[in-house]
Amino acid sequence: MMMRDNKIEYRIAKLLARQRAGQITDEEMRELEVWKENSPENEELFLRWQRGDFFSGEYAKYKKINGIRAKNAMQKRIDRERRAGLRLRILRFGVAAAVVLLVVGSFYLFKGEREEKRDAMPSIALISAQRPTLKLNDGSVVLLDSVAAGFKEEGVTVARTGGSTLAYLAEDAISKQALAFNTLNVPKGAEFDLILADGTQVWLNAESKLKYPVAFGGKERVVELEGEGFFKVSKDAARPFRVKTKSQVVEVLGTEFNVDAYPDGEYVYTTLVEGKVKVDTDGKSLELTPGMQSVVGKQNVYTRKVNTGDIVSWRNGMFVLEDKTLEEIMSKLTRWYDFSVFYQNQAAKDITFKGKIPRYASFESILDILERTGEVKFKVSGQTVTVYQ
Repeated sequence: MMMRDNKIEYRIAKLLARQRAGQITDEEMRELEVWKENSPENEELFLRWQRGDFFSGEYAKYKKINGIRAKNAMQKRIDRERRAGLRLRILRFGVAAAVVLLVVGSFYLFKGEREEKRDAMPSIALISAQRPTLKLNDGSVVLLDSVAAGFKEEGVTVARTGGSTLAYLAEDAISKQALAFNTLNVPKGAEFDLILADGTQVWLNAESKLKYPVAFGGKERVVELEGEGFFKVSKDAARPFRVKTKSQVVEVLGTEFNVDAYPDGEYVYTTLVEGKVKVDTDGKSLELTPGMQSVVGKQNVYTRKVNTGDIVSWRNGMFVLEDKTLEEIMSKLTRWYDFSVFYQNQAAKDITFKGKIPRYASFESILDILERTGEVKFKVSGQTVTVYQ
């Protein structure tokens, strides 16, 4: 019989959650592999948790057991926010903890459990893992998961320094030659990290592209972003760092900031975590201080105070819904889940929500959380989600 150890179970639960979110480190993965190999029961349970349908099944059990308590907790939170006069829909419900509890609960239910046939509406699955690519200066494309060792790109050493990290290890004397560019393409359902030749660190979210020199020359450092990226820029007072997007240029000397600039988005969001940045757009210039966010649209440009921890929490496996409309949220979800959306009432697109939801949660649990605000309802049919009020 499988022995229970609460401390070990919670540790493995966290590792499984991080693994499903694609945030697990190589060291943590080895720890999980050791646990998996420790017994046939561990291996079978590990394999079950790799399946989206098993996750959905465990969530259904959890919701059935804890539905009343969860509903009451959410309702109390919503009532509290409404009493405070806020119109934003708060989604700070403890789903991350609930996901860990699902894993822990599966340890207890595992022995003697018989899987039941599920007669529920079709489940929306996570998008199958897709492969990040690197377009080299000569136009050729490399699948990054096939790069096991370092290679040379226009005289600069490029290496995989982790499961999802690419590093340009040294900045050569590039000023003597024309700049050579690479483009990192991160598809739906994936993330990737990058260390540029000047030491700047970049985290790229799903469905994002970054074009950059393999080494920086001249008097400035310029990269081009499509999608979402978090930047931790190495200081170099002599050469400002600039991030170009479809509608703006962000200029810094050394700082930490996040840029959300997806092509299908109505706005471009720049959030400053540390340091100071200047955002130039259409003849206007905005200076941000830590904790501020600029919002750049076709019709208006403004700044606002935000919770930077929430904004950048996508790096830790969260969906960030900071003042986002439902249309923006559903667009964000399509980068990780395989579905299309239909709005029965177009006005529902403009409903705004605030908070964050764990990306490793089942799709059904995410819809359930949104529905608990009382502002919107969903119907799932095949791979189509219908939104109505």
